[in-house]
Amino acid sequence: MSQAGPTATLATMADANEAPWSLTHSEVGSRLEELRERRDLTQGATVELLMRERSIRTNVSTLSKIENGRQKTLPSDLVEGLLDLYGAEPETRRYVLGLLSVDTTPAGRRRRPALWRRHAALLGPMKFEGYLQLERRASRIRNYQPHLTPGLVQTDLYARHAIASMRPELSAADVRGLVDVRMDRQQQVFGGSPLREFQALLEQGALRRKVGDEEVRHGQLERLLRVSQEEKIEIRVLPDSIGSHPGLAGPFVLMGFDEASRDVVWCELAKRSVYFDQPDDVAYYDEVFTDLWKRALSPADTRVLIEEMIKEK
Repeated sequence: MSQAGPTATLATMADANEAPWSLTHSEVGSRLEELRERRDLTQGATVELLMRERSIRTNVSTLSKIENGRQKTLPSDLVEGLLDLYGAEPETRRYVLGLLSVDTTPAGRRRRPALWRRHAALLGPMKFEGYLQLERRASRIRNYQPHLTPGLVQTDLYARHAIASMRPELSAADVRGLVDVRMDRQQQVFGGSPLREFQALLEQGALRRKVGDEEVRHGQLERLLRVSQEEKIEIRVLPDSIGSHPGLAGPFVLMGFDEASRDVVWCELAKRSVYFDQPDDVAYYDEVFTDLWKRALSPADTRVLIEEMIKEK
């Protein structure tokens, strides 16, 4: 596989996206950009034509934000004017306007659980609320974790010790609050969300890592064994024999959505989290995950390994 990393590397992380305003806004913008380019129009020419032919005022900066999914509001008259100007086919027009009706506010803002609002001060510094909003709307989630068990399949006790270790500055009450958010995420995602498939890819070392005491670790192993047999969940382990590989750069999550044509990649860093939605970046992470998924133990062999580790107690 290619060894080239994503275009937004750690060195240029300031250019990465910290939190999506709206996933559907991003999709609307992408479709409008495609239509404009098919007409061989520049953004400047588009602005002039909108004013001359449609009497709609806008500017290049606003049009650029719309196409990049960074415009907080999408006036329907402007979007319809652009579709008319670009000569959009009826099917494309219905699709774009349908997206607009689904979400013209920040992603999931109206449906944000009270639990998130209560702990917004803790989630804010990591820009993690944007991730939670996307996670609830994903139809497919692929999570690579080299160090820990993924949060969506953690036990309460495992989550408590993991969070306390990674954020030692937090009080016991704050840790408890973040654990509550994590447990709520599990109910939201596996209970009533559009999710159809969750693939968790772990390093063998993550299963051996002592988080809390041995009772906590074994409780987590037993939890993995149970959920690995659920219909929506597939868990695979990368054995130590695999050696080094591109995934060791850090954990990441790939999310796919019914209402969007492209996936989103989310990476959690030490001080903040960022996401990538550009095709080249998404393709890189997709290639890494797919390659490692094929090299990992099968689901059946993964369960055998977990059972053996439980018996080691």
